[in-house]
Amino acid sequence: MPYELEFVGINKEAKNADAICFRFYDDSEKKYYIGVFDGGTSDYGEALKEHLNKYYFAGELEPTIDFVICSHSDLDHASGLSVILENFKVNNLIMNRPWLYVDELFDKVDDGRITKQSLEKRLREKYPYIDNLEKIANSKDIKIYEAFAGTTIYKRLTILSPTRDFYFNLLVESDKTPLAENSVRRSLFGYVVDAIKSAIETWTDELIREDVSTSAENEMCVVIHGQMDEESFLLTGDAGIRALKEAIGFSKANGIILSDIKLHQIPHHGGRHNVSPSLLNEVVGPIVSKDSCPTKTAIVSVSKGSDHPKKMVVNAYLRRGANVYEARESIIWHHMGTPDRQGWSSVNSLIFSEEVEDWD
Repeated sequence: MPYELEFVGINKEAKNADAICFRFYDDSEKKYYIGVFDGGTSDYGEALKEHLNKYYFAGELEPTIDFVICSHSDLDHASGLSVILENFKVNNLIMNRPWLYVDELFDKVDDGRITKQSLEKRLREKYPYIDNLEKIANSKDIKIYEAFAGTTIYKRLTILSPTRDFYFNLLVESDKTPLAENSVRRSLFGYVVDAIKSAIETWTDELIREDVSTSAENEMCVVIHGQMDEESFLLTGDAGIRALKEAIGFSKANGIILSDIKLHQIPHHGGRHNVSPSLLNEVVGPIVSKDSCPTKTAIVSVSKGSDHPKKMVVNAYLRRGANVYEARESIIWHHMGTPDRQGWSSVNSLIFSEEVEDWD
């Protein structure tokens, strides 16, 4: 089926951010469905707006986005979506909001000064970017839906993680939630970094680790599987090992084979604390021989001047049969069954690096 998926890069010094748009054709309805997955910071949101107007909505009087997905609450994913909500007609906003669970969270509060009302206020203050998205959506009568595993979007996208229970447990764990046990809970998920004397990798010896972790907010990320008939894609945002394990579990239970996926988003801008060897073996596939022809694509969003993606992460995807491309100073466009664009050209994939970053 015809579809296209685009990762926005901007040619300026900025924070690493994810801003993705895509559309896919529904043959039964003879129309394209248009979606956005994260909007980066405001700079990325503006770039995404311009791109959508030029390539998706040229000449349309009322440009309409069918759905916007906010993977999680961080600035570099959520804040730019305000530009999208303000400048387009949006039919549906899909995101999770912590303050919807005040009643359940309140049972864990042991500070008598905190009321349910003040707890909701604190949560909105701690998550200002999605609070703003909710306000814009309400003012424009945009429907907001929760984003939990099992939710399907226009029959082509499936949310693999988080489950509602997993999301709630992460809220309890988060240091943004004013609960007494947070300091204890966070200590359970810290990672231990041992000094590595050598920062040299080979094709068969890799230095990414099993014992790493990321923030509770990153683990809250909405993980999306897109099935486009002939091929599929996986969008991960900043998901970490626990979120991706949740996605693996859901996929196995529902007949989705992650290692068959054609296109992968590399989590968290290619950081080292979101993936491990065993996890990538399940999500991407096992290590292939060095002379094998790549059969998959991996894309990572990074800013101009960033030291991401980490070379050992790039190597890990290359080992598993994926060409790796970075959306750094321009837009990366992956498409199937749609016309070529005048002036657009192919980009070079990243290469394997024997010398990688030291963990120190």
